Amino acid sequence: MVKAALSGLRILITNDDSVNSFGIKALERIANSITPDVWVIAPEVGQSGKGFSVTFDSIVRINEISPRKFSVSGTPSDSVFIAIGQILVDKKPDLVLSGINHGGNIADFIGMSGTVGAAFAAASMGIKSIAVSQHFAKESPTKFPLADHFLPTIIKKLMSFPWPDQVCMNINFPDAPFGDVKGIKIANQGRLDIKWDVGKRQDPADNPYYWLHAIYEPRKDDKNSDVLLVEKKNYITITPLQSRHEFSECIGKLEELFASNV
Repeated sequence: MVKAALSGLRILITNDDSVNSFGIKALERIANSITPDVWVIAPEVGQSGKGFSVTFDSIVRINEISPRKFSVSGTPSDSVFIAIGQILVDKKPDLVLSGINHGGNIADFIGMSGTVGAAFAAASMGIKSIAVSQHFAKESPTKFPLADHFLPTIIKKLMSFPWPDQVCMNINFPDAPFGDVKGIKIANQGRLDIKWDVGKRQDPADNPYYWLHAIYEPRKDDKNSDVLLVEKKNYITITPLQSRHEFSECIGKLEELFASNV
């Protein structure tokens, strides 16, 4: 049913774990079960933590790996902009799928995510986009059974939704066996108490280098947050996101403060 309903779509796939990651291969397989018009255009190397960054200060190169599959020597957002501006100029995609990320993209870490950044890039051009991430506790996943089972139907339902302008959807799959998944929840973006551990180490040549590690705890008052539902309750979560960061609640007070133009 999903394939029949969506078989005319053009889908662009990208990610931040590189064009050769297991997650992008899984997403490519899922997309090909929906429509034959699937394109993969993604970074040639891992770009985790790059957010919505765009390369302005150096060249970006494209390498055709195979028909409808390209690597880009830049960020996830670069990959989307190059796809739309160069490779898919004949027809822009109806949907951009970004992922499947090796690790969750939740709460305050969403702004750092290159997977979500690519989805924001597509949304900024009026294209429907979905970021997909898979939590894992120990080893990076090589198979994605939850996405294989649930994602085609989720995509079908989301494509029937009256998609708001400049909004992308953020999906997280829990690190749980298939039978332990409780269902699908629409989740709030969680809030975390985060501490950054900056460790200093020595390389074999006795030169110092630094390794950043985040230590975090969910805030106890977040009852419907993505982090709580995914990590503690084994739900698949969907969170609508927008790239705008305006904090409107203090605009009135700031206008009063600067009313005298001094």
